[in-house]
Amino acid sequence: MRSIHAKTVRAATLLLAAGLGACAPSASLEAQELRPADLQAALDAWAAQPAHHGVSASVILADGTQWAGVAGHEDATSKIRPEHLFWLASITKTLTGAVTLQLALESRLSLDDSVRRWLPVGSRIDPRITIRQLLNRTSGVPLYGASVFTRANGSLMHVFTAEELLAAVGAPIFAPGTRTQYSNTAFVMLARIAEQVTGKPLVRLLRERLWAPLALKEMFMIGHEPPPGPVARAAGAEGVVQPLENLTRSTAGHGAGAVFASARDVARWGRALFTGSVLSPETQREMRALVPAAGNIPGESGSGLGVRGDNFLGRQQYGHSGGAIWGNSLLVHDPTSGVTVAVLTNQGAGADHFVLAPRLLEIVTGRSRAP
Repeated sequence: MRSIHAKTVRAATLLLAAGLGACAPSASLEAQELRPADLQAALDAWAAQPAHHGVSASVILADGTQWAGVAGHEDATSKIRPEHLFWLASITKTLTGAVTLQLALESRLSLDDSVRRWLPVGSRIDPRITIRQLLNRTSGVPLYGASVFTRANGSLMHVFTAEELLAAVGAPIFAPGTRTQYSNTAFVMLARIAEQVTGKPLVRLLRERLWAPLALKEMFMIGHEPPPGPVARAAGAEGVVQPLENLTRSTAGHGAGAVFASARDVARWGRALFTGSVLSPETQREMRALVPAAGNIPGESGSGLGVRGDNFLGRQQYGHSGGAIWGNSLLVHDPTSGVTVAVLTNQGAGADHFVLAPRLLEIVTGRSRAP
């Protein structure tokens, strides 16, 4: 990946290089310009708002040039650094989804397999549900409830298994394929199916199939392996916390939300997923085929296979957001320009990540000027 060296408004702004082996930019792509000073200014403006805490962001152009910047703080005395790892929450779903699609590409499972083929189906999981419906959120499987935390018996360091989470699932909320509804449970089921198919734990599948081949060295699955760098402290309703000190909360997402990473690695991951060699072109097209949006996420235009469609700047993008008590995030890939944007924050409510990420995309595509 090519990098440009430029003076920025803050020392925390980085221009870096990483070889993702992605496709060369098409001549038909919309023109773009990195504009690192303007990107950093947007982060600084975000951090200047009293309700905001810390942010790490990265932008990759179609030609592979990458920028990364940070702003804000962990707590009253420590600033966010580029190497900080943030809770991705539901961006994890893009990883679990990609592993599932790879297994389908290898004919080790079929997207039209019933879940009954791979998992024990209790009275609360409709056996007609297919893997495809788990991926595109049309399964009707509800979220597992807060009652799951009683299984930790008051411990802050309980590492949840997929089986524990699935045991807390409630009754179906609609018949498979009739509606779209966000569900963490579906991606815990997908993770468990991938483990059943391969005989390997999810963390090993992520590392062997995705992180190692793509040289993503700043991603890890919390509770299942040590962090490769500093995990950012985060602001929640209970004050500033360290996610490593409350695994009961941070591991409850499993295949739906237990991955932490740096912004620069998340942007690299998004670019590789949507333009690189993670999936075949045919599988990428199938991944991007959208069913109607659930309607509860800002900017969403539909649900694909492990990814979500978005509509910022009046046109189609693909990616995913993540929302958790100690972090909100957004990954966006814009096919029109070939630009990929990742924004990670270390706070729950009020992060405005759905505003900041499109703003960074606007800056580099020239659709509006930075202030």
